[in-house]
Amino acid sequence: MAFKDVTYEGPHAEIATLTGSPLWGMSIEDFTKAAVERGWYNFDDFRPDTPYGKGPVVQHFLTENGRHVIRIPSYGGVAGEDLRLRHTDHKVFWILWKAGVKVVLIGGTSGIADWRPEGQKILPGDVVLPWSFMTHPEHRGLPGTEFESAWPKYDLLLDDPFCTQLWPLIAEEARKHSVIGSVHTPDKVHVALVIPSGITFETTYDIQRHVVLSKMISEMFSDQPPVVTLHGDCVNPVLARLLGMHVAYYHMVANIAQGLPMPQGIAETLYGLYQNEFVNAALKMELALLSTMPIPNGDSCVCKVSLHTAPKVFAHSMTH
Repeated sequence: MAFKDVTYEGPHAEIATLTGSPLWGMSIEDFTKAAVERGWYNFDDFRPDTPYGKGPVVQHFLTENGRHVIRIPSYGGVAGEDLRLRHTDHKVFWILWKAGVKVVLIGGTSGIADWRPEGQKILPGDVVLPWSFMTHPEHRGLPGTEFESAWPKYDLLLDDPFCTQLWPLIAEEARKHSVIGSVHTPDKVHVALVIPSGITFETTYDIQRHVVLSKMISEMFSDQPPVVTLHGDCVNPVLARLLGMHVAYYHMVANIAQGLPMPQGIAETLYGLYQNEFVNAALKMELALLSTMPIPNGDSCVCKVSLHTAPKVFAHSMTH
């Protein structure tokens, strides 16, 4: 992969949103209109060059209380392009890094694989604040930069990959705009995000394997909240941590995961929620959180203390 020498000429802001599927029920233009109606000012929309090719649309707003906000719609996806083949993660995080972003708000949707009995299960329409995620080969660094690899400069730990100072604020906001059901938080249930390895939903075997593993983990660590999995997006928490960003992630449950008993088919559940309940709730949540959510400071936040600087001698043991 060749890298171009590019100078970033876009806006700067401490907070950005990459939220995708919860807002798939409205166009970029409709989001802009809603933000302006709230009292935001839209400076411009543009597609910057990056070392990895043309970047996605970047929107620059000034909120009603004077905060600069960057919005990259739909995780940086471009219609008709494969996220991995087009190096979308690299483009998006290069832009966030160069823009000086400290907090990234990400909303996703997903299919729930919950092994627990009826009455305890997470259901379509619920909102989840994830606890952890399953690492994926795509969760890597930023090629051609000082952040291409964490090692040997850093030891990067992911005990709490999503900002523990920010999820309570998202949960509080979600309860104001409850979609259909409940809001689930990491202190009550350990929900892990799992990215599909292909270009569509998982197979029935994939999901059943995760259900069995989640039940086994929950029984082995019975002194902790039960573990279940959500299958959908998980925008690179590893690279965000490496770049010193706080990730504020929420998920709206769109369907029961493939192969598990469900009252309706996935498409029937998913499309209705995307075009109605999800988009209405997510829009209100996004505009409120982006205007008011604080930027964590100090060294007490897990997003900072989990990034350890390794002894310099480790680098001297390698080829230079």
